[in-house]
Amino acid sequence: MLFAAAGAAIQWFWAWRWDGVSFKSNPPAPLMDVPPSGCTVVACFHNEAPHVADFALGLKPALQTARAKGMSVEVVTVNHGSTDETGELLEKEAGQENHWQVVHASRTRAGKKEALALGVAAASANTVVMMDADCTPAHPDWLLHMTAEAGTRWDVQVGVSLPRPPTSRPSLLSLLQRIEAQRLAQRAVGAIEAGAPYLGFGRNMAFTRDIWNRTQGMEGHEDLMSGDDDLWLQEAVRKGARVTACLPTEGQTTSQWPDTWKGWRRQKTRHFTASVAYPRSTLLRLGMPAMGWMLLAVGVVHNPSGTSMALATSAVLIRTLTFGLFLHRMDPPFWQAWTLLLEPAVSLFRGWAWWKGQTSDLTPWK
Repeated sequence: MLFAAAGAAIQWFWAWRWDGVSFKSNPPAPLMDVPPSGCTVVACFHNEAPHVADFALGLKPALQTARAKGMSVEVVTVNHGSTDETGELLEKEAGQENHWQVVHASRTRAGKKEALALGVAAASANTVVMMDADCTPAHPDWLLHMTAEAGTRWDVQVGVSLPRPPTSRPSLLSLLQRIEAQRLAQRAVGAIEAGAPYLGFGRNMAFTRDIWNRTQGMEGHEDLMSGDDDLWLQEAVRKGARVTACLPTEGQTTSQWPDTWKGWRRQKTRHFTASVAYPRSTLLRLGMPAMGWMLLAVGVVHNPSGTSMALATSAVLIRTLTFGLFLHRMDPPFWQAWTLLLEPAVSLFRGWAWWKGQTSDLTPWK
């Protein structure tokens, strides 16, 4: 029973401290408080020809809404050594939109960091919002929410990005991807609100030029393939960055996740390359929930008493409850919290992706 009690205590503590639970409603963002110098949207492209038109079409409502509110907005797209028609298509879109520039750059190393640094260098505004080539703002007010109070309340704002809903009947793959995205958002927001930010998303994140300069961009970890969001955020925190999170739908983006198991596994493997640079204290903290579940399992198997079962059930219920409350803050319905029961399947998938990266598969960005 001691094992079960210890495991349950870890889960209860995690739910209270790190699950991003708030019983207060999200305050409305002061949308009229736009950055005085406006903002620059930076997106990096490498062989993304199929996504260019959709990217431009999806971004246009957010640009129009922000400009209608008096914000000066420019777009910087980086053609990072593409060998397809990406460069030509980006130039075509830039010719149809004011304040849109295309930076053409050779690709001297794998990953997105080189392209992102070039994009930020070309940006003229003091507030930069970065997104990926396959991302679309979920609402026309996206830029207003992601840039509100930039420099006054925050130096880095972490936004939420969820998988684009499938056009056909949802599959097990799309369901697990949605769970993964929602749980990652919960971990990121929970850590931010607990005062220990470590995770951001390159699909939707804003920062000030001041904090970018203080971190010297990506120089501290440019040798790693990934980490243009999480490792950079951790460095920003060490430099004194104030970090906030933007949860409402109006500040979210959607993105196209891989439509095959192999593609998703390769994506996860790539993401794991950044974890080797995580501080040991962060890795130990992130391992707490798994340790808690392990202790609960050992406790129930070793002593399958009513007390052990009650402790295990209470742990599952409290984590499901906090997940549902977090989803409610992020706008998906509370009832979707039942999908937490499928997280063991996601965990197995993560383990497989990590193992492949450690043993055989070095996966480039593109």
